[in-house]
Amino acid sequence: MSKQNIALIGNPNVGKTVIFNALTGSKAHVANWPGVTVEKKTGKLGDILITDLPGTYSLTPTALDDLIARNFILEESPKVVIDIVDATNLERNLYLGLLLKEIGVPVIFVLNMMDIASQKKIDIDYKKLAEFLQSPVIPTTAIKNEGIEELKKIIAENIKNESEQNDPILYPEELEERITRIQNLVKGFSKNSKNPRWIAIKLMELDEKVTENIKNQPDGENLLNSASQFVKEDDRISLASARYSYIKDIVNVCVKKTAKVFDSSEFLDNFFLNKYFGIPIFFVIMWGIFEFTFSVATPLMTLVEVIQEWLGAIIINGLGETLFSSFLVDGLINGFGSIFIFLPNIFLMFLGISFLEDSGYLARAAFVMDRLMYKLGLHGRSFVSMLLGFGCNVPAIMSTRTIESEDDRIITIMVNQNMSCGARLPVYILIGGAIWGSGAGSIIFSLYIIGIVLAILIALIFRKFIFKGKRSPFILELGDYRSPTIKNTLVHMWERGREFIKKAGTIIFITIVIMWILQTFPLGADINDSYLYKVGEFFQPIFNPLNFGVIAVIGLIFGFIAKEVVVASFGLLLGVGEGAANLGSLIVQNLGNSPIIAYSYLVFVLLYTPCVAVIGAVYKETGSKKWTIISVVYAFVLAYLMAFLVQLIGGVYF
Repeated sequence: MSKQNIALIGNPNVGKTVIFNALTGSKAHVANWPGVTVEKKTGKLGDILITDLPGTYSLTPTALDDLIARNFILEESPKVVIDIVDATNLERNLYLGLLLKEIGVPVIFVLNMMDIASQKKIDIDYKKLAEFLQSPVIPTTAIKNEGIEELKKIIAENIKNESEQNDPILYPEELEERITRIQNLVKGFSKNSKNPRWIAIKLMELDEKVTENIKNQPDGENLLNSASQFVKEDDRISLASARYSYIKDIVNVCVKKTAKVFDSSEFLDNFFLNKYFGIPIFFVIMWGIFEFTFSVATPLMTLVEVIQEWLGAIIINGLGETLFSSFLVDGLINGFGSIFIFLPNIFLMFLGISFLEDSGYLARAAFVMDRLMYKLGLHGRSFVSMLLGFGCNVPAIMSTRTIESEDDRIITIMVNQNMSCGARLPVYILIGGAIWGSGAGSIIFSLYIIGIVLAILIALIFRKFIFKGKRSPFILELGDYRSPTIKNTLVHMWERGREFIKKAGTIIFITIVIMWILQTFPLGADINDSYLYKVGEFFQPIFNPLNFGVIAVIGLIFGFIAKEVVVASFGLLLGVGEGAANLGSLIVQNLGNSPIIAYSYLVFVLLYTPCVAVIGAVYKETGSKKWTIISVVYAFVLAYLMAFLVQLIGGVYF
């Protein structure tokens, strides 16, 4: 890696990714809730490589994101570390800064959200703060691009100049005496140790990673035994208390609150975090988003239909009935068109979710659900990952890195695929709109609720019978409510929608081409004699108890690759050129003209494996073939049982 490298670090929800984007010109996703950055992101400021590390409160690795951040600083030795600090909450945020100084890396402190600090009448003497911390301190309001140019200037100066970093804190005499003794032992153990003082402090804190690293070196056991005589059981607490005491002294000198102001976030939290009404409010808000999505998108869908029909007519009139025109009309326009007709719905749903993210409400939703989640066996932070699953299950599974307990991580990964991602939405809208018309919004909402409820119940089963260990506590940063800007909300909507379009142009395109070939050959054969239909007939007996026809089964088979393909497969096989409404009615016929069978089909689509990308994400995050196979098998079995149960309760078998 280039020597001209720096790192961005900070507590969750301090605007770190906003500053990363401002420095590098990148468009990394930003949201007003913690857990957005779950892996390293890189970008460039001129010839300087900038790495955006996961948000963390500490450099003692208790979760995977903490470990990623600390390992990068220790192993890559960045020239400068930029610590982003919430200016409205210095007392908590500066703790991470002191830990960075202990490691011995040059640090630039960025006081972000200065506009909010000003609104709250918080006056910070950042020059005096720089003297205490023995490091540059730059005030910024990153979302308005204020202070960014000054930050770039300070970065350039620190990159050029080798600055000697002094430790900003001396511990009480008794602690310092024992740190010095252990530090001397470390120096004698390794002449090449970069920071023996930091290692000594970590040994006093009984840091598992540092201890394990020393143990694996020659004579490491002797060093640990010698150091242990200077370590007390409560040293971790004593060191933390000393740091916070030092921070408190700094804050008392450098920060003044000139007046008590009305806290709108606190006022709103009394309503949204209400013990009794918080959960109902969350479900009403989500129901409103789905109703909004379905109602507003209808005229836009009609416009897409008109364009689809117009293109098909032009091609047929220009090329005639040829194999190539069949590929263009039956394959691409009917296949792709049956997916793209739902772009308005997808973008509008992402618009609603982006608004909730940017406002700060979604973090509250996780907090509201924590008590229920904890009782039922899920970690509270799991709900953060589950909410991310409404967009896409892959980043949602990756976000489980913020969960400290390995048991809680695996449980969350296993149940996350129950959360209904944006790729399933076109299937819901197509079938839901054809059967329930204007009531489809409530039907779609019910599917999302089924996913949440089943995720919680499955987690309870995992916790009761497989993972019986102690659950870790839930700590979540609740930032202030903010007024979402039109620009940021639209950008977030576009980022998510663009991923849908990108997938349509790659995975979905290839799948549609393969399906068109299987549907077209043997040439001249009836659709029922095509290779594609034969594939469906081969698997259809498995779904006989669910009353799914061959075409419906083909949709499920290819939907394993990407859920959007379920809709595309219907468009291909039913050869529809008259728009989504007609396609929907033909699909209903294929499902036995039964709302119950149709709803059970939607439940199956909801619950079986979302796509092959999710399988890859599960394997990457668990590192286990066993859990990857279990995730696929359990999802299929659950989907099958629930679809059958819907039909049983709905009266199909009575």
